[in-house]
Amino acid sequence: MKDSLFEMLLSLFEKTLSEIKENTIPLSDEESEEIIGLGTSEDIILDEEISTEVIQSPKEDSIRVFTYHEQMKFTKASYQFLMRMLVWDVIHPNTFEVIINQLIFSDSRIVTLEETKWTIQNVLSETLSQESLAFLDLVLYQKEEAYSIH
Repeated sequence: MKDSLFEMLLSLFEKTLSEIKENTIPLSDEESEEIIGLGTSEDIILDEEISTEVIQSPKEDSIRVFTYHEQMKFTKASYQFLMRMLVWDVIHPNTFEVIINQLIFSDSRIVTLEETKWTIQNVLSETLSQESLAFLDLVLYQKEEAYSIH
């Protein structure tokens, strides 16, 4: 039984392999060079259709509405902090969307305030000068001193 099963699988494999060989069209030398990567990139680009999507920046009077999934992902403190950064113009609306996307696709189940601050700092550190980064650190990590009780 094992020999016959093995023989059946082997014959099935051989039939499939022969069908694949029959269905393939032999390529010329130029086509095979393009597939391998020896052809010019212009030839490959001309053959493919290029589709682009244009996403417009938000307008000045537009309001960002969070979906239910986004609302459940953020803690109240992280959501309020993000909104405060947007209102204070520390974060531009385009950068705000980048930050939200990074936070939504993070591995954590719930986005905390510390994770939000860390993401803001990482996104803005690429574009800001040293003085602006120092100010950003003050804004992000300032500690409010409690009033002393006398």
